[in-house]
Amino acid sequence: MKTLLVGYKVQDLFEVNRRGERRPVPWLDGDITCHTLDIYHCHAIENSSCGVKAVCSPHLPKDNWDLIKFKTGPKLMSGELSLDLLQEIHLLHPKRFELEFDGRERDRNDLIAKIKDDPDRVRDFSATWPASVPGGQKLMLTSFPGCFCHRRVDDGGLALAEVVSRELSGKNPRAILDMGCGCGLVGFLVAASHKGDTPVRLVMVDSHTRAVEAAELNAEKLGIPAEVILSDNGTPAQMDGTFDVFVGNPPYYSDYKIADIFLETAQRALKFGGVCYTVCKNADGLEPVQRRYFPDVEIIRRRGYAVLKSVKN
Repeated sequence: MKTLLVGYKVQDLFEVNRRGERRPVPWLDGDITCHTLDIYHCHAIENSSCGVKAVCSPHLPKDNWDLIKFKTGPKLMSGELSLDLLQEIHLLHPKRFELEFDGRERDRNDLIAKIKDDPDRVRDFSATWPASVPGGQKLMLTSFPGCFCHRRVDDGGLALAEVVSRELSGKNPRAILDMGCGCGLVGFLVAASHKGDTPVRLVMVDSHTRAVEAAELNAEKLGIPAEVILSDNGTPAQMDGTFDVFVGNPPYYSDYKIADIFLETAQRALKFGGVCYTVCKNADGLEPVQRRYFPDVEIIRRRGYAVLKSVKN
């Protein structure tokens, strides 16, 4: 039997017995593929011993699935992403479907009620919205469910873009790296505000496939060339020492472990004299991490956020 798992992470595929031993859950039997939207979760499954194939893509893989199991809930993903994935599952016409809902029965019923009256209706869950920096052109950016800050401008990202655009005014950076780019808010705003004689090279990195899909779409739509990379470990080694500017809005969860990856990448990727800019709501947590890679950190306040600036020496 061919089974597709949607919304599952590696921890969902194992159980711990009374002796503390970890083993695959009993229902993992047959030809099983687990779909992930984030390459980090895909690698975690690939490196485990659960015997499940992993595929990472912005949309569900097309096949003749005997069973599709979907795990969702308010703490696992947004309601809009749940609806989007439910629509994709319906369009795949599996022989059988199972919903594992992590949350209240009322929330589960509300989710099902939104599709049961017209399950064949195909809805577009993308969103296009404006963003700009002072003195810069207004950009219309598109995002998808699953993207960070879908449907709206992230205030922290906007603060970062405004500070970097202002600081680069009159300068001529050759290459900019946008780490954790999402749909490309910061990178595109900074690149669009660049008035230098030489076209800037823009490289964007994200671990989420839908962020990569949105950034690629926006690059084409805006006419701003960009190389977009799907990665959970920064840029490839051949890019080390090639960037003038690094921008990043690292997530704050996981005890700043993801911020560590961002800043390790910045230290590797920047040229000597290159500048690293990160942003956070409160600098107390991120500043010590940044100082491990860049001893000097300047804090620039903008929109209630702290932009942390460091030069690679």
